[in-house]
Amino acid sequence: MNEPRHHDAIVIGAGIFGCGISFELARRGWNVCAVDMNSGPGLGSTSSSGAIIRFQYSTVPGIRLAWEGNQYWVNFAEYLETAEHPNGVAHKVTTGMAFLRSDEQLHQMYVRKLTEAGVPFEEWSPEELAKRYPWLTLAEFGGPRSTDDPEFWSEPVGELPGALWTPDCGYVSDPQLAAQNLHHAAQAKGATFRFNTRVDDILLADDDKAVCGVQLRDGTQIHAPVVINVGGPWSSTLNELAGLAGSMAIETRPMRHEAHIAPAPEGLDYEANGTMIGDLDQGMYFRPSPGNNIFVGSTDPDCDGHEWVQDMDTLNREITEPIWNRQMMRIAKRIPEFGVPHQRRGLAEAYDVSTDWGPIYDRTDLDGFFVAIGTSGNQFKNACVASHLMAELVTAVSAGHDHDNDPLTLRGRFTDTPIDMAAFSRNRPINEESTGGVLG
Repeated sequence: MNEPRHHDAIVIGAGIFGCGISFELARRGWNVCAVDMNSGPGLGSTSSSGAIIRFQYSTVPGIRLAWEGNQYWVNFAEYLETAEHPNGVAHKVTTGMAFLRSDEQLHQMYVRKLTEAGVPFEEWSPEELAKRYPWLTLAEFGGPRSTDDPEFWSEPVGELPGALWTPDCGYVSDPQLAAQNLHHAAQAKGATFRFNTRVDDILLADDDKAVCGVQLRDGTQIHAPVVINVGGPWSSTLNELAGLAGSMAIETRPMRHEAHIAPAPEGLDYEANGTMIGDLDQGMYFRPSPGNNIFVGSTDPDCDGHEWVQDMDTLNREITEPIWNRQMMRIAKRIPEFGVPHQRRGLAEAYDVSTDWGPIYDRTDLDGFFVAIGTSGNQFKNACVASHLMAELVTAVSAGHDHDNDPLTLRGRFTDTPIDMAAFSRNRPINEESTGGVLG
């Protein structure tokens, strides 16, 4: 067996969060080792992300986190503190977002909470939407339906009364490149990475009350007093290895999810002149994508069901015809000139979905074992700010702070917004107002 290695912290996972947390800890002087089963940074769920930046959340802390997180992407090149990046630097593309007004109660909730959080928005009339985006229909179809439901083909039941417009929304140009950038920046601060490396066990101290490292598949042991689970869809398995199954009020499990890429209608320069659309009436969202394409994601409405993954090693990563056809027909109902392309293109991966679709950024009942999990396909936007929060949390708890009884409240480094970390606790009350979907 190889000789053990010793570090201040081990980060399990090198997606956008694993690289971000490694960077934030390393820039604080921690000796960090990140391990990932893939061959490079950002090759798991990160590379299949829609990388959406939006602020429509059902909690004020969630909105504040996203608003602060947006500023990291606006200032991403400077944030990295590293001048040279071999493949360039990812950047934010600002498109704005029109969240169609299909649920009045939800609309009013967003208005109240965006106002409280201080995020700019406008309420647009149908006339304003038609003036700006004449290719978009506001026909109301009465909610999403599966294509085998005869009502799917029914005539509209009315017209949607406009949209909630948030001008600062957009997306990150290349999610995998963003992870590569953070990986490069973390290395520049002294972090080490071990790729093609799978964690098979979590090592415990003699009293089983604290973590002391990990054991890899080849038998190598790496020791550290801090281990951070950023395993994405594998997070629940890692928690089980740590003896933490059933110890949290909020749980996580992997769910298979597809996103699709289709050409914009002929004559529509969607890449240059389009916006991001949130459409709960059809159970989808879409945004511009390079090459004048449309990136189409599902909000996972109840009528579609949820494809929970029992074995991540056998996950089907192919785009399936039924889901492709369903999403293409839905977007064709919203963009009448769309047409349904026959060539299937897109991404299929697993999301790490929590009980209420909100993230867990927290310590655990096992001393030294921390989690940044349950990102549910909607937290890419918050990777940098959440990495900062996690580094602050790890530092404080390691120094003796009782986060469970005195949760940290941190100030955003860009917005000075207060961020209450109790909102992201493993033992928080379930958020009953959650929309229960992805929406990037």
